Amino acid sequence: MKKFLGLVVLIAIFLAFGATFSFTMAQEKENEFIIFHYWTAGGEKEAIDALFKIYQERNPGVKIVENPVAGGGGETMLAVLMSNLAAGIPPDSFQDHQGNQQKDYIDAGYLEAVDDIWAETNFEARINPMWVKTLKFDGHVYSVPINAHRTNWLWYNKKILEEVGVKPPESYEELLEACKKIKEAKPDVSPLALGTREKVWSTYLYDMVLLTTGGPDFYERANTGQIDFANDPTFRKAMERYAALIPYIYPWHATKSWDEAGALLKTGEAAMYWMGDWILGYYLNIGMEPEVDFSVTAIPPNVWMGHADTFPLPKGAPHPNNARDWIQMCTTPEAQKAFNLIKGSVTIVNDVPPDIYPDPYRQRSARDLNSLRAVCDGFHGGMITPAFGSELMDILTKFLVDQDVDAAISAIAEAAERTNLAEACSWFWK
Repeated sequence: MKKFLGLVVLIAIFLAFGATFSFTMAQEKENEFIIFHYWTAGGEKEAIDALFKIYQERNPGVKIVENPVAGGGGETMLAVLMSNLAAGIPPDSFQDHQGNQQKDYIDAGYLEAVDDIWAETNFEARINPMWVKTLKFDGHVYSVPINAHRTNWLWYNKKILEEVGVKPPESYEELLEACKKIKEAKPDVSPLALGTREKVWSTYLYDMVLLTTGGPDFYERANTGQIDFANDPTFRKAMERYAALIPYIYPWHATKSWDEAGALLKTGEAAMYWMGDWILGYYLNIGMEPEVDFSVTAIPPNVWMGHADTFPLPKGAPHPNNARDWIQMCTTPEAQKAFNLIKGSVTIVNDVPPDIYPDPYRQRSARDLNSLRAVCDGFHGGMITPAFGSELMDILTKFLVDQDVDAAISAIAEAAERTNLAEACSWFWK
């Protein structure tokens, strides 16, 4: 009997110790916040670090565990992330975009709604309706965007354009004419910088020619598969316009990342660069002076095109309370301002005044976002599906080499049909 009672006591002590140990482990686990992102270049890293600082001040006992994965456009990180989500080991949050890119996660059951955070912070009333359209699915929202990146910017080396006597272009026609003049006056300078070591950047010129050729309505129809790619005359004209630019692109673009391509403006090896406003953070980081070393122009000037970086709540997040606090923090003007002042983008919320930015580019972007027609860009913004986007990158990378308009149009039409682009994007038109 004594042995039995002793065994019972021993078991009780063991269970009590086990419960205490489990509780301690749970506390330790709860004091972490795991986040995936790919902000590793100059300007980007400092921007996410500014968010970490605010989060740490709000949550001094929480250890931030970041998994930054290099690679502009996020292809590398997305591959790692998808493997983790499929295996049931999600991070607490991750860098995402909107539209079809986010919808894929929702359809797979990987995300939880954050409707309550939007409601508590009056978030929907504080953003452009375009963002609501690309972030709300079947009446629910699953993330909070931290910024608004404008992508219809053409950055340029002021000295080169002034020496050649070229007016900063505001249309496709003016851009092509500028390329011709620069090439004639300075044969050793590439009129257009580009870096396609990550193939995603080939889609940015595609967005530009779609938008400038057909306007914003055509642009949205094309990116959601609502046109006959093989036979549409406007689409053919857009691809012919893309082909006309290729001879003026930096010839070794396949060796450059997006930031390395941007640096060609600093070295004078290239004159202009079609790139989103995150390049501003990079330019400031490498010591380039606005309106001295570089400036920017919008093409076309009457449309704001871009996308948001957004943080969703994964289903089964290991530290859901910490994850929700991060997402709620991102709704605040404090976090929006701290991030965007460094990143090169603007706040997605309209309750931060444009004059907070020290440069005229973001002041203009913030004003334009609240006054112009806004459209969501193709690959990053999720207007196209990831499946179609993956094929489009390969097609356009080949197109940059062979400049075969007929082959590119045929391949894009086949990819749209094969990936069922129109049906996959039907949610956008509901």
